[in-house]
Amino acid sequence: MKVFGIAATNIIFMEIVGTQNLRRSVLQIAWPVVLRTSLNMFVQLVDMAMVGTLGAVPLAAVGLGNQIFFFSVAVVEAFSIGTTALVAQAVGKGDLKTAQKVAAQSVAAVLMTTLALSVILIVFSRQLISGLVFFMPEKDLAVISLGSRYLSLVGISASLRFSMLAVNAVFQGGGNTRTPLLLMILANVINLVGNYLLIFGIGPFPAMGVEGAAMATALAGMIAGGLSLALLFTGVSPVRLDLKRPGLFKFQKGIIGKVISVGVPSAIEQITIHTSQIVYSMITASLGTMAVAAHQIMHSAYTATYLPGKGFSLAATTLVGQFLGARKQKQALRSGLITARFATVLMSLAGLFFFFFPRAVAGLFTGDPAVLALTVSPLRLLALAQPALAYIVALNGGLRGAGDTRWPMGLTILNMLGLRLVLTLAAVRLGYGLAGVWAAMLIESYLRASLIAYRFNSRIPQAEPLLKKSSG
Repeated sequence: MKVFGIAATNIIFMEIVGTQNLRRSVLQIAWPVVLRTSLNMFVQLVDMAMVGTLGAVPLAAVGLGNQIFFFSVAVVEAFSIGTTALVAQAVGKGDLKTAQKVAAQSVAAVLMTTLALSVILIVFSRQLISGLVFFMPEKDLAVISLGSRYLSLVGISASLRFSMLAVNAVFQGGGNTRTPLLLMILANVINLVGNYLLIFGIGPFPAMGVEGAAMATALAGMIAGGLSLALLFTGVSPVRLDLKRPGLFKFQKGIIGKVISVGVPSAIEQITIHTSQIVYSMITASLGTMAVAAHQIMHSAYTATYLPGKGFSLAATTLVGQFLGARKQKQALRSGLITARFATVLMSLAGLFFFFFPRAVAGLFTGDPAVLALTVSPLRLLALAQPALAYIVALNGGLRGAGDTRWPMGLTILNMLGLRLVLTLAAVRLGYGLAGVWAAMLIESYLRASLIAYRFNSRIPQAEPLLKKSSG
């Protein structure tokens, strides 16, 4: 009996597409993804929190290194987003052979692409970090040196760590959201223990500070990434791959082309988001080292709330994709809206904590009074933005499940590198400092949320499946 193979996939298919309780199905798919994406952020937060005890310079260095590393994730997004959408639609219509083809082609492409990324992160780490602090009045050489060393060490794990994202996309599209969660728990345990031993020098291990944090993070990514690839060929995978199947890994232009056509706009959208974050970090650098450290705390707080929302986004991609694959547009629309409401509740609860206890939040990363003072107003502005951010991320995920990725890409480019940039530069020029940077984010978020909601409600009822049924 195939418990996790084809039979398991059919059970998952019935639970989603044939559900009688849509709210329950949304939660069953969403909670492991939300927890997984939150734990993914936890790897970064643990590094930031533990290194933050060493002072503002190590904190700023690790924050800058992580920004560059997660900017690189956008390259993988082109494959993982397209993979989730196409696998979900194939599973939704019961076409396992097409789902396997999509999975095999995407994972192979990610492995090859991320090997090159890993080399770039290792070789050009100093140049990349130096670019982030280009506008700093007096370059802090200690921040640049520590940040580049952290990035080069973490870059060693890039290929396996990013490949895990592609594997997760396959599991996600097939409706198996629990296995990726278990892999992320494993990565967090390894990272936490490694940080404790290598940052502070416990027992026989030397105190390596920032380098210790990087080594622990790299080790966690390599182990979890390697294991995820292995599981793709076992009965745990909802679309189990077989090396003996003829032509499965042979390049197929039609499948890769469709994956890329769906994924590239979303990848460009993610690149735009990360680019804007880097641009705002560069603008913030003009305010001094304390502002850079405070901005890194804000970036971590933003990501801490955004990643649970991204979990709902991935869930929406799976749900909308499978319902559209089964030609159930009404359920696809409802599932996306329900997911957005759940995301709003969860993210707004976190926002309440940011609003009423901003110093406690900042205190998790630093004890520096100057840095703490700079984060209070921005954290409250971030709290007010949570409902808008929830709708943006969740409904964007639903649009990806329908293959509608170009319109959100254009909207994000116009807003984040247009409207928000203009507002940010004006606020800094008028002397509002870091609070002005985050006030611009608040205004832009509510405008984009309104437009994304309009697009989702008008587009999903007319959406059609992306791929024809496989003939073999």
